[in-house]
Amino acid sequence: MPRMIRHNLALKILSLIGAIVIWGAVRTQTNPIVEHGRTFRVFTSAPPSGMQVLTVEPSEIYVTVRGRRLVFERSTLDYVRLVADVSETKVGAQGVPVYVQVLRGGLEVVSMERQRVQVELDTVATVKRAVQAQTRGKPADGFAAKGWQVQPNEVTVSGAASNVHRVASVVAFVDISGTSATVKRQVQAQARDENNSPVENVKIEPEKVSATIPIERVNTKTVPIRPNIVRVPAGWVLVAVHASPTTVTLGGSGAALAAIQAIDTAPVNISDQQQGTSAYSVPLQVPAGVSVIGAGSARVTVTIRRSRRSSATTGPAGRATAPDTSAETAGGDTTADSADADTTPAEPSHGGIQVSEDDQPDTDTETPAADSDAADADKPAPQPADTTQPTEDSG
Repeated sequence: MPRMIRHNLALKILSLIGAIVIWGAVRTQTNPIVEHGRTFRVFTSAPPSGMQVLTVEPSEIYVTVRGRRLVFERSTLDYVRLVADVSETKVGAQGVPVYVQVLRGGLEVVSMERQRVQVELDTVATVKRAVQAQTRGKPADGFAAKGWQVQPNEVTVSGAASNVHRVASVVAFVDISGTSATVKRQVQAQARDENNSPVENVKIEPEKVSATIPIERVNTKTVPIRPNIVRVPAGWVLVAVHASPTTVTLGGSGAALAAIQAIDTAPVNISDQQQGTSAYSVPLQVPAGVSVIGAGSARVTVTIRRSRRSSATTGPAGRATAPDTSAETAGGDTTADSADADTTPAEPSHGGIQVSEDDQPDTDTETPAADSDAADADKPAPQPADTTQPTEDSG
């Protein structure tokens, strides 16, 4: 046996060396050493007791790693982990170093885009908040939600103090669209600020609550919608007012519904209206004890025109001519149409809407024709001349 090993020993050693060289060459060709670069998320170490990390900027760093190609191809997870050391930080913003943890053998880090990141920390706070239920959608026609119940009715909110102190309420939203029976569901509790906007990065325990919304049948009554128009611009008069929809369905007790004959809109101030027709979207003024089934607002379309007044003028040679209905007032606006200056113009028809007295057209302005009639009241009426020609009413 030893003789066989020593036989042609030099040739055997050369053959082994050649095989190793060939193997290395083949491996280099099929699995070469390559460099890969990509961004990795920056994690943080455990912060000091009673503190919480709020932000890390930047949250990702570009890293270049070197290794065999097959190592990269076979890796299904991150092969590098970046950790920002916040173990010795304090409240506020500060810069901290970033360390690299290589998670797979055969790899080495070539370069990093940056070695430090900016972090912000805050103290941890915990408060208790009552839970309120809010409904979304409308129940079936003829039904209404009657209150709500939540279990548990109080939850614990924890997190960074700056976020926790923004939490004004905790809300459980329940969809009751189209329902005609009591709704009971497990829903997510959501933290909200004083503007009812979501507050992120806080923890709520328990995360879900049981919300119950009783749905009951109610008495209904359909009544007309009455637009409430106020502050008509000076020199203008109302021509037409329309509400869409024209009616609204109310729900409530029989006694409360019996006392309601119409529902007014919120006041529609048209003092700034500068064109003939304008539309306004306004809520309905619903009395206490009843609720609106459907939309709680209406679209009111208002049409106005400049007012005109007729006046009488004296023609050449003392002849009385027909009133000039297009005469302008001193302010440039025309007044309401009328055959007699002393006659109050009729109010425009606008479907029983409410208009304040200040918005009515001014009918107290005296015209020259009215003064002339008052001065000549005691004089005998002149005989009409045969040459008097009728004038056409411009109104």
